[in-house]
Amino acid sequence: MSAFLTDLQYTPAEIAKMAGELMGQPVTSAEPVSKGANSRVYRLRSSLGNYVMKFYFQHPKDTRDRLGTEFRSMSFLWAQGIRQVPQPLNAWDKHACAVYTLVEGVSPLGQILDADFDQAIDFLKILKGLTKSIASKEFAPASEAFFCAKDIVNSLKARLKRFNFDDTADEYLALRKYLQNEFIPLLEDVELWSKEYLAGQGVLWEQELLDQYRTLSPADFGFHNALRTPAGRMVFLDFEYFGWDDPVKLVADFVWHPAMSLTQAQKEKFMHQMQSFFDDDPQFRTRLKAFFPLFGLKWCLIFLNEFVAVDMQRRGFAGMVAQDKTAVRLKQLAKAKAMSDQVRCCYKEFPYGKK
Repeated sequence: MSAFLTDLQYTPAEIAKMAGELMGQPVTSAEPVSKGANSRVYRLRSSLGNYVMKFYFQHPKDTRDRLGTEFRSMSFLWAQGIRQVPQPLNAWDKHACAVYTLVEGVSPLGQILDADFDQAIDFLKILKGLTKSIASKEFAPASEAFFCAKDIVNSLKARLKRFNFDDTADEYLALRKYLQNEFIPLLEDVELWSKEYLAGQGVLWEQELLDQYRTLSPADFGFHNALRTPAGRMVFLDFEYFGWDDPVKLVADFVWHPAMSLTQAQKEKFMHQMQSFFDDDPQFRTRLKAFFPLFGLKWCLIFLNEFVAVDMQRRGFAGMVAQDKTAVRLKQLAKAKAMSDQVRCCYKEFPYGKK
């Protein structure tokens, strides 16, 4: 487990010196290249080439080992001959950082091409194929992995307990009104419907998914965590939450993820491919229909992370410092409400194929 790191006090010159010691070669400069939600990334320049150095957020209330998980998962993929991820070079647990090869590319979010989609689907097929590898058994469940319906609902209820309902600021009053009047009643309706649907299909609410139907998952997979190289090759990033999961969660999160703004046609294409690909699991389509709205509700609560102190601290560590936190929170609340409306409209009728 890397040391707790909630702030980054190093100057670029100090980071360059630190990187040089870690890599065993002079590093001439370290420049910030991105602002993610959980980490800080610097571009390193040296006489032997360019690299990236990533610093990982750690906190006593969020003990996930982001550094260890990402470095081990990428090392595993590289050992299996997978080149759709950056090459891990070295890690420094003391400073919660690691060095990777630099990937020159652009985000595909501006225009997601058919070729991008095909490569994303191919990568998920590769991960499924790696489940038979002996080395894959060393991985733990992915962050917030769920192997039965009951666990999904329990996680939603646990997230609700993270909010501070004693705060009397206007945005917190608006949050409380939304949760009490909209979110919680909707959660109760979806939970009841999901239980009844699963029971009708012969699936128990607490029935755990068998190991043979689980897959390896980045747990935050999508084009928001990818780069397209000048040659058109997709490279996938952010494996801080990698591990075993129900492929239904992987598929549902990909479609629900708000950062990608997928078209209806793209969502349908992805769902069709995934439903066909996981057809060896006799209950995949049943779970997908039952769990899909629950994962939509989870995204409603993810939007509201800015109302949780430790999550705001993580954003600050990554450099995402909002000048007007009230405005940011109200904007996130509006997004949560909009997604609630989507869930309410579709939870009884799965919009991507019949089951």
